[in-house]
Amino acid sequence: MKRDTESFITRVSDALENLPPTERRLAEFMLSFPGELPSYTASELAVAARVSKPTISRFIQRLGYENYAEARRQVRIEQKHGSPLLLLDPRQERSGTLQAHLELGLTSLSETYGALDEPTLERVVQSILKSRHVWLAGFRGNYPFAAYFRWQMLRVVANSTLIPAAGETLGEYIPGFSPEDTMIIFALRRTTKASETLVRAAVRAGVKVLCITDEMTENPGPATWIVSCKTRTGGPLDNHVAVMSITHFLATRLIECSGQTGRRRMAAIEVAHTLFDEL
Repeated sequence: MKRDTESFITRVSDALENLPPTERRLAEFMLSFPGELPSYTASELAVAARVSKPTISRFIQRLGYENYAEARRQVRIEQKHGSPLLLLDPRQERSGTLQAHLELGLTSLSETYGALDEPTLERVVQSILKSRHVWLAGFRGNYPFAAYFRWQMLRVVANSTLIPAAGETLGEYIPGFSPEDTMIIFALRRTTKASETLVRAAVRAGVKVLCITDEMTENPGPATWIVSCKTRTGGPLDNHVAVMSITHFLATRLIECSGQTGRRRMAAIEVAHTLFDEL
């Protein structure tokens, strides 16, 4: 792997075993809270890690950086991508209290719902109900959201598929896209490049696309509708309460708007549950 494609954590971890004592102490300090690096000057880091400034210079160059400023820039970029380790803050020891989490959740919901347009969400619901086929997708941590939404809508929407299935590729699905279809894709950060590529492929095929994303995702692709959820908390983990709430809202509206057809399907599902003793 080329050095310029390696993360800051990878570079430090790979170097750790073969370092002289002072540089090893510096490396271990960096690995404890690597996200703090951008907030330290070289002089401040030397004091905090109990090493000299020349030690910092030697170590940074050993990692393949031209200088300390270049290393700090990479850490800032990787923080933006959402690495939990790089978002750890040693000064936020009480962020895990129940009250703090409640307040974070309420803030996420308030800011997300405040930016929503209800008529747009109703158009999404009608598009799903009228679709020939509904496609759902999400990569990395987004996959469980897509799977959950499909499970909820399955009560009234039979023609839905979560893609790709195990052992399959996205390319095997794209030829089957139609202008009569709707796609729901979850593209919150740390999604992959495949997310934007899939959105573009679906739009080119005429599929109407809902992209559920967050405020940190800069380019989710040219979706028909974009819903941005507030997820940042200032801590190591994003808060997805708003994502689940929007998903719940859409699933509930699908059931409410599905009418008699939806109720007949729900009744048939209950009969089938009885048959398999699944109640």
